[in-house]
Amino acid sequence: MCRCHVFVVNEKTFSYHLKYLFAGTTAGKTTAGNYKERHYGLLADIARTRKGDKVVFYVEQVGFFGIFEIDSDYPLYEPLDGWLQKELDIPLIYRVRIRPAEVYDKPVSEWEAIDKLPEKSRDIRWSLLYRKLAGKRGCSYMFPHEAEGLLSLIRNKGRVLTCQLSEKEFLCYEEKEKSISLKESNERFDYKGSNDSPNDQIASVKTECELQAWFCWNLGRNETLDRIAPRDSLVWFANEVYAGSGNQKMDILCIVSRGDTREYRVLELKKDKPETEKLVEQTRRYVWWLNSYQRVGDEKIRVYWIARGFEQDSFDHANRLKEEERQNGLIGIHMLKWKQENGNVSLAPFEDYSQKTLWEK
Repeated sequence: MCRCHVFVVNEKTFSYHLKYLFAGTTAGKTTAGNYKERHYGLLADIARTRKGDKVVFYVEQVGFFGIFEIDSDYPLYEPLDGWLQKELDIPLIYRVRIRPAEVYDKPVSEWEAIDKLPEKSRDIRWSLLYRKLAGKRGCSYMFPHEAEGLLSLIRNKGRVLTCQLSEKEFLCYEEKEKSISLKESNERFDYKGSNDSPNDQIASVKTECELQAWFCWNLGRNETLDRIAPRDSLVWFANEVYAGSGNQKMDILCIVSRGDTREYRVLELKKDKPETEKLVEQTRRYVWWLNSYQRVGDEKIRVYWIARGFEQDSFDHANRLKEEERQNGLIGIHMLKWKQENGNVSLAPFEDYSQKTLWEK
């Protein structure tokens, strides 16, 4: 299953990304106009990357270029005054190393990738469309079928330049032609940035945004989360997943392989004790959207409410919702309490006899 991330860049920064083979995001500015040294939402975005994932660059006002792969085990943190920050004109503090996978010379235009509507609404690249309408993120997710379609467009658009660079070769952005070229030089364009990890920024979790970043960093890596999304069956996940034309977003959505079918697992994260009725309506909208635009055939939906605690009537509401939405694929709602312990997050089932077996399944 294709896991692909889209990095938004401009024509100036794209030249550096190609030459030194990295991708990154900036944290934006404070109200005083200074660049931020951290941003938990953007850290969550880049924390979902894994080595071997595909990367596509969206060059603003030009189009989508690819195809690259993540080549670092973890995201890297570059301080504001670090390597290449001055040359980029915009400090990219969260970074990943990349390598060529199948690099093509020509881009796919925004119109071809997003605005040209297909016959069926299911075939719209909703992830890119929502990002366009609701505000760009430096590192955006794509659903697997969306990514496969975009990569196919890129492959059909231009000619492949390289899948692997020799010691003398480097990639260059030709701004006039709006294309990538392959060149040779005796100068080596080695990446010389920091190897520091930003993981220590989420060692102490206080907000929902930090909790989301912690989950993105640890899914498939930390055994604490294996009961939610076992690492051997976790095939895809993303954070801030849009589920409607407004600002409705799933905190984290995982796709888990269950034999011959798939299961969508929605993680709704709350810093404190949530209002049950609001939580129910949020969940219902997520189930409806997944059923309408993602779920195929017998695929199932399972939801995890993760909070500091819950109201006493939460179990009744959860069971009622599960029965009401069973025809739309919902097979379970699990209620878990989280707490911070020794720099790690621990999870436990919300105590209720009827729910204990759910956590074990």
